Amino acid sequence: MKIYIVTDLEGATGVFKFKQTRERGTEFYDAMKLLMGDIAAVAEGLKEAGVKEIYVLDGHNGGNNFIPELMVQGVKYITGYPRPGILYGFDETFDGIILLGFHAKNGTPDGVLHHTQSSSLELKYFYDGIERGEIFQAAVIAGHYNVPVILVTGDEATCREAKETLGKNLPTVAVKKGISREAAILLSPEETKILLKEGAKKAVKMLPKLKPYKIKFPIKLKIRRIGPEGASPENPYFSEKEVIVKSPLDIITGSQK
Repeated sequence: MKIYIVTDLEGATGVFKFKQTRERGTEFYDAMKLLMGDIAAVAEGLKEAGVKEIYVLDGHNGGNNFIPELMVQGVKYITGYPRPGILYGFDETFDGIILLGFHAKNGTPDGVLHHTQSSSLELKYFYDGIERGEIFQAAVIAGHYNVPVILVTGDEATCREAKETLGKNLPTVAVKKGISREAAILLSPEETKILLKEGAKKAVKMLPKLKPYKIKFPIKLKIRRIGPEGASPENPYFSEKEVIVKSPLDIITGSQK
């Protein structure tokens, strides 16, 4: 069995401030260590469930968020930038994909570090009029290759969004509970390690019941930039563009209308 893991940083254990995810320094490095712990826990669970090949993509802010000395033996880590494609090396040979350390879409009240694509530009993505986040986008790309999402980890709001998007049977692991955008109820890394390991094992067990996520194309994408937090359509930061998405691989950018 072959599993692909794509990571983000905002949804990792113990992360709740943008300073931990944006500004290179001690707090950023500590967040990277927490992410590596989450990856290790999931990888351990996958191995115990019989998975033979595990690939992990560094999906946060262009890469460079992995720490070599904390890598797990036998797992292949993809990091650095630039690299071709959104999910480098991902194809139909994988049995499942895991979204690890993800976050809720922009504007989710109880979503820790909520945003869509860019936390600094404050973007909102609407597909045929329905607002979606990065979970939807990743699932559509995976579905193109007939690969199902088998596990999502992050805060409780992320897990809720994942089930609302991909189905209530989807295994999820909440490693924290959001209070506001930069406030949360956290769990210790020791506790989340157990939860993540068991979540990975459950995901493999559930895999035969999980189906690739498919949507019909073309689809209309509206990208709305609302500027800094608190901006409105009336202020100079507001802008909007509309594009047509013709392929799952263009789900984030589309093609200019």
